[in-house]
Amino acid sequence: MRRRYFSLAVTMLVGAASAVVIGTPARAHTGVKVSPARAGANNAVVTVNAEAESDSAGVTSVQVFLPEGITAQDVTLLKGPKGWKLSSKAADSYTVGGTAVPVGEDAEHQVRVRQLPNAPQVSFKILQTYSDGRVDRWIEVPSAANPEPANPAPTVKLAAAAPAANAAAPTTPSAAPSSAATDAPATDAAVTAFPSASDEPASGNGGLWIGVGAVLAVLAAVGGALYLRQRRRQL
Repeated sequence: MRRRYFSLAVTMLVGAASAVVIGTPARAHTGVKVSPARAGANNAVVTVNAEAESDSAGVTSVQVFLPEGITAQDVTLLKGPKGWKLSSKAADSYTVGGTAVPVGEDAEHQVRVRQLPNAPQVSFKILQTYSDGRVDRWIEVPSAANPEPANPAPTVKLAAAAPAANAAAPTTPSAAPSSAATDAPATDAAVTAFPSASDEPASGNGGLWIGVGAVLAVLAAVGGALYLRQRRRQL
């Protein structure tokens, strides 16, 4: 009896879990990637992936509203779905589109941005249009009050801007004035540190002979000691 009740309870739990999983539809979100994701970066590549959410129509166009600091004139289309083109530009957005992509297939395109703004993050509001007239609006910018909106605008965090080129470059010493021509060049230091035999002072030879004499004296003393030991053994 206990086994029957236990099996029934397990079956009910599994069924409830399955109902929750099946009853919760998967939500796709259009996303954006930026490379390099650094504030103020030049010629950054922005990849926009418009995820398909229709079971009956394909994506025909994507309108991207640019963050403050980027204008449509700063944007160049690099690639997109087959047959798609940069169809229009407005003051704050651009649109790419063409033949509808196959149903269920994401529409991805890339653009080059002349320069990213000097900001901690950038948000791209996107309108995604399908062949049946449906429009997905990814236009809600996440905020502290609403960190996970229902239709979020793709937002990318940017690393801090790189230091200015002139600040990062090491200081180059100025050329030596002409009056320094009489001074010894830097390479002379190596020469004076390691003089050749012909440049050694005469006093250096005296030291050498003293050292040789000391070595000979030691050898003589050792030889004498060995000789005396040999004589004693013979006696």
